[in-house]
Amino acid sequence: MNNTKKERIYRFVLSIVAFWLLWEWLVPLKTVSDTKNVDVFIGFVAFCLLLSFWRLPRWLAASFKLFYIFYALNVLFFHVPFLSFRWLPLLAQEVIAHVTIVRHFRWLEMTNVFRSLLFFLLLWMMVYLVRYWLLIQKRILLFYAMTVTYIAVLDTFTAFYGNGAIVRLVGAGFFLVSWLHYERLQETKIYPKWLLLCMGGIGISLLMGYIGPKPAPQWPDPVAFMKSYAKEPQQATANPAPAVKKIGYGTNDSRLGGPFEADNTVVFKVIDEQRHYWRVETKDVYTGKGWEVYDTVQIQTFDNGDVTHSWWDNRVKKAISVAAVQMAQARMYLVYPEGVKTISTPQNVVFRMQLSNEKIYPTDRESYIQPIQEYVLTYEYPTFSVEQLKAAPPVNDRSLVERYTQLPDTLPPRVRQLAQTITKEKTTLYEKAKAIEQYFHFSGFAYETKEVAVPGKNDDYVDQFLFDTKKGYCDNFSTSMVVMLRSLGIPARWVKGYTSGQYIGESEDGKKMYTITNNNAHSWVEVYFSGIGWVPFEPTQGFSNPYSFTETAPKNVPIPVPKQTEPVQPRVKLNNVLEKERPSLTSWKDKWTAFITWKSIAGFLLVIFSVVTLLFVTRRKWWPYVTLFRFRYRRSDDIVVKAYIALLKHLRDYGLNRKQGQTLRQYATSVDAAFGTNEMSRLTLLYERAIYKNDLVDDQWSEIKELWENLIKRTVS
Repeated sequence: MNNTKKERIYRFVLSIVAFWLLWEWLVPLKTVSDTKNVDVFIGFVAFCLLLSFWRLPRWLAASFKLFYIFYALNVLFFHVPFLSFRWLPLLAQEVIAHVTIVRHFRWLEMTNVFRSLLFFLLLWMMVYLVRYWLLIQKRILLFYAMTVTYIAVLDTFTAFYGNGAIVRLVGAGFFLVSWLHYERLQETKIYPKWLLLCMGGIGISLLMGYIGPKPAPQWPDPVAFMKSYAKEPQQATANPAPAVKKIGYGTNDSRLGGPFEADNTVVFKVIDEQRHYWRVETKDVYTGKGWEVYDTVQIQTFDNGDVTHSWWDNRVKKAISVAAVQMAQARMYLVYPEGVKTISTPQNVVFRMQLSNEKIYPTDRESYIQPIQEYVLTYEYPTFSVEQLKAAPPVNDRSLVERYTQLPDTLPPRVRQLAQTITKEKTTLYEKAKAIEQYFHFSGFAYETKEVAVPGKNDDYVDQFLFDTKKGYCDNFSTSMVVMLRSLGIPARWVKGYTSGQYIGESEDGKKMYTITNNNAHSWVEVYFSGIGWVPFEPTQGFSNPYSFTETAPKNVPIPVPKQTEPVQPRVKLNNVLEKERPSLTSWKDKWTAFITWKSIAGFLLVIFSVVTLLFVTRRKWWPYVTLFRFRYRRSDDIVVKAYIALLKHLRDYGLNRKQGQTLRQYATSVDAAFGTNEMSRLTLLYERAIYKNDLVDDQWSEIKELWENLIKRTVS
């Protein structure tokens, strides 16, 4: 095996090591943060390392990386045809808007688009640094120690389970450090058995750690231990204080728990006639750790802003109201009250609802998202009759019942038992739902946003809240109520959005004005009643249901038994606009399957990989001509040196390697012997004369150029 092939194998192995180290940093983000599409960032790291391994020119590699970044941002956020470049002004608008935000250190106001752009650039820099430390410096101890510390801290203080990562880092990491140290010592001719000794020591250490006795943790809750050590026993808690923090409305609810950080950033303002909740979406698959969306890709289109979606039965008393919404920033989805009937906006858009979660998107005619900032809504404000709710018959739609009574097999039995105990004396669905709602207001539960537990690997989110902590915020209360209702066979779903906000005064026409901030992000419960529809409930301690309930029903109005519990609605296949809103599935296999259905970016990467591979394999055929083009018309004081060095590189790629200690003249003789000419020796003499005597004249330059071009062309054959 020649030295060139050995070097490539060596660089390839170290590239895999670099990918592994950065992968260990990225994987925990799925658990400890709201970061979605982590696989896209992992793919970017792999893509950067692949380009570096191929040793493409920097400008070409940078172009490919920027193409990846822009394409990913467009697919994730803008959803417009990439080659139309309509995403470019949208991205420029984001960057310009964040200049002021960054300058004034208002980090909480940064959007996901700008955060993702910064994260891509950070990963680009980290790939370069890790490769530099591995391939050039041959020192990785500091970064390795930082990686171990990072994983250990996350494993200790968050819900991330890092046992496998720790084992990998101890085993492979120690070997990597030893290997690099050996590479640095090779110049001193240290005997190779030194490396084998290191491998043996690492193996024995891992074996002893595996088979040795392992005492139980002395302080399994480090936060409580440190607080008690600091003499704060009144604040100590029996549950880990998590690092998962939520600010305002988030889209990733697969891992609930952790503090809710206060933030007064304004999200939108409204002029309205009623107080109500502002919906964004519903979620209906409870996993034991959080919520995901029912796996369907059907949408409903609202032409001319007329919402044909049916919210309640016609027998529910409703009043028509109007609301004007002004978002602080243009959004890719709508906030709206339940019962919305029409939507109007200055922009020419079509509104589409994803039926799996009732999330409404503004799009153009081609179904690409068109962010909007202001719009006017007309909606129905309901008044629910308690008498009708009590008289509602059981739901007889099997598909609806199965979907909205779904629970994981791992749900602890005591959750079901508690729900049965609370409702054992109740006979109607409404009385049972009301009993569970009231249970949270009178059973010692406390509203808490700071010290909120995150369920561990073997914990259920609802079970932990109901029986262990009894403190949390809206997510804890609403999720627990939905789960207990479902355990009784009552269809219920989890709804996300905002409260009605803070009243700030009246408009000129006498309507009420409200400001809604990140602090108003909220979740609540909707329960399905036959003949009525979805009815909101509010279990969260300290909150009251903004909707009206009356004790008497309108006269001479019979309670209907519906033929179909979900209205017949026109449905079409979900297009690329909503493809990114498909559920974040639980298992690793399902997540990977969901990722690879991202056909556009997968196809793009396949094409890029094929093209770059073809160019790399055939580089000896075309790269010499690129070199000829670069130097053919140039003339400067150092052009001879640069051209000669470029020739040496092409000769090396051709297979004519310069041996260690070999002079240029000796190397030129071996090249001439291989080609059967004396051109390399003549060129080397002229090169040395130009370098050392500096008396190059025009006729000699012409001769150098001719000899150089002839030798470059010989490397193509």
